[in-house]
Amino acid sequence: MTVEELRARHVELLRSRRVVDHLAAAPCAPDTTRRYHTWTRVAAEPLRTRLERLAEVRLRPAAYHAGHLHDLQRTLDALQPEVLHLARVAGLPVTTPVLAGVFPTGTLDGVCVPVPGRGVLVLVNSALPDLLAAVLKIMTGALPQYGAPPLLDPDQASYALAEAVNAYLYGNGAVGATRLPELSGRRTALVGLMLRRAIQFVIAHELGHVLAGHLVGSRRWTDTRTPVGALDARSVGWPREHEADRIAATVLLRSLDELNPRELDAHEPCLVGALLLVLFLHEVTDRLADELGLAVPFAGSHPPPVRRIQSLVEHLADRLRTPRALDLAADVATWLEDQLAGVREWFRMVDEVLI
Repeated sequence: MTVEELRARHVELLRSRRVVDHLAAAPCAPDTTRRYHTWTRVAAEPLRTRLERLAEVRLRPAAYHAGHLHDLQRTLDALQPEVLHLARVAGLPVTTPVLAGVFPTGTLDGVCVPVPGRGVLVLVNSALPDLLAAVLKIMTGALPQYGAPPLLDPDQASYALAEAVNAYLYGNGAVGATRLPELSGRRTALVGLMLRRAIQFVIAHELGHVLAGHLVGSRRWTDTRTPVGALDARSVGWPREHEADRIAATVLLRSLDELNPRELDAHEPCLVGALLLVLFLHEVTDRLADELGLAVPFAGSHPPPVRRIQSLVEHLADRLRTPRALDLAADVATWLEDQLAGVREWFRMVDEVLI
């Protein structure tokens, strides 16, 4: 058996631990996902209907849709080899067999699960891609710099964001928010690029732990509050979490090395914005969860997102090659912060419905 054959065997053994691979896909089943078909219809229903929709997710979380989980898994299957390739290019080859699997962990962070004698399984929260995609769509649809006129007015954007965050906090990692219409042109390109980069960052962060040997001295962390009950992962300590962020950023920045100055000027801000978007959302959702009295699985295993943001920005500052590379990230952070008051108001109103 060659080294590559042995590695392939390890991957197959890891694959047996992924929940999605044991779900029967139903590609021919009708898509019953609730959706908006046009941007003018977003949040156009009567107020009572919108509040009841938010309340429904809290009272009766959506069932896991096997087809959707398989779609998310295919995304991870496509992105993981790209991240492994970039790590090799950066001089950081991953020799441990690793496999990323979509799984309802309940946290925006990925979770490392060492499988003795097999490798490492990286569990990526099934709600993460949905939340990232929804937030990016809402942002690009609401802000005029991404297209004029905007697709969403402030009230529509506020409700759409509240619905996406509500689904993340209460939807148990299942599909809970109403699907937004498709974008076009520049908006489509920006959302697709940033979504891809954001998920790559989550995978690369977990690979950073593997590359730096963090799992060898890690301690077992069992959390009973995840959407699937008790789940074991590894806690490596805050300094090592910061190190994994830096490794992930270093690996992904190497993907820009072959770009010409014009391409670099377009792509580097998107990459930086995507890396920090994951941490911005982590900070916002953790803050809202705390205000709502919700348990956050594996809380405390990572540094506070604000510290991670500060540490990562300091790391990036000396490595970026375009003057405006941090501008898009700053715009995203400002927009999210500005939206929080509206999201809180929607949550206050739905609480009144539930009383």
